[in-house]
Amino acid sequence: MTDPSTPLSTFEWTPPSAGLPEAESGEPLAERLGALVEDRAASAADVVRRAARTCHGWLVEPSCADLGVSAALKQGLGVLLESQGWRAPVDRFRASLEHVGALIADDGSPALREALAAECALWLETAETLTGPGWEDAAERPRLRLPDRGDCARPLLEGAAAIEEGEVFLVHGWSETVARGLELVQARGLAPEVIVSEGGPDLGGRRLARRLVASGIRVRFVYDAALVAGVRRADRVWLGTDALGTEQFLGRVGTGALVEKARELGVITTLLATTDKLRPGGDLTLPGWASGESWHLWESAPKDVDVEAQPFEAVGLEWVDGVATEAGLMLPGDLQDAPLRAI
Repeated sequence: MTDPSTPLSTFEWTPPSAGLPEAESGEPLAERLGALVEDRAASAADVVRRAARTCHGWLVEPSCADLGVSAALKQGLGVLLESQGWRAPVDRFRASLEHVGALIADDGSPALREALAAECALWLETAETLTGPGWEDAAERPRLRLPDRGDCARPLLEGAAAIEEGEVFLVHGWSETVARGLELVQARGLAPEVIVSEGGPDLGGRRLARRLVASGIRVRFVYDAALVAGVRRADRVWLGTDALGTEQFLGRVGTGALVEKARELGVITTLLATTDKLRPGGDLTLPGWASGESWHLWESAPKDVDVEAQPFEAVGLEWVDGVATEAGLMLPGDLQDAPLRAI
């Protein structure tokens, strides 16, 4: 019998082929990135890090010098973007490489490959590595391409509306950023209680609940259908997202009803999102793979049943009270002029 405390008891979206095997020298970039295409369980940051590491390895190989780098890179990334490009960090990674390519016109120049490889490496840097060996003589350290997710909660720990001891948080399924934020609240000795929903077809709420309990946080686990009613017991609603626009953000299905109820009851609702979640251009796109993967909602459904398997929805930013980023707390209207939009 499976131990219910192990990850095996949680349904996973990641098929067995979604690992990242060692690529053979000369293997096309599209094939190397193909392992990430069907990965539905990894966070956006993890997908980008793996993509950046793969692209970097491909760019520094001697065989890459014989290729039209720009065309091969565009083709390789196209495979990934078709499946994962709806996630803002993935799209920002694409945009950053395009920006570098536009600055160096000679496609056959070693300088282009070196510049692209350097940009890929910056998507792997952390606050610790940027202050470590290799950066001592740098005139200016670059802005982190993937900021620390835990830093989003820091603006909420100070000021007139700062989190108080023993507050009840309500969250909708899995979010790495929300998990890191709640762990920070716990580390400050504020002893939060968290109401966690099952989290849609991937049951990501179980994953979050296990992680929070391991940090000593009290967790109450509920059905998704009970989430709206659960707002009455909450002091705050915390939401995560994979993509943030100037007027909307992407949330799990049911988020819209949740934030409307929170507004009706006067419960503070905060979206936690690092600035790499800001979609280039500000427009959002729902993941296109959902219509072809209805099995995760109902496997082997009768042919006459129309399975609406899209697990995400666009939610208006006007329903949240603020957007907590690593750069501070923003009001929804601030995002239209956010200087952090630039790649």
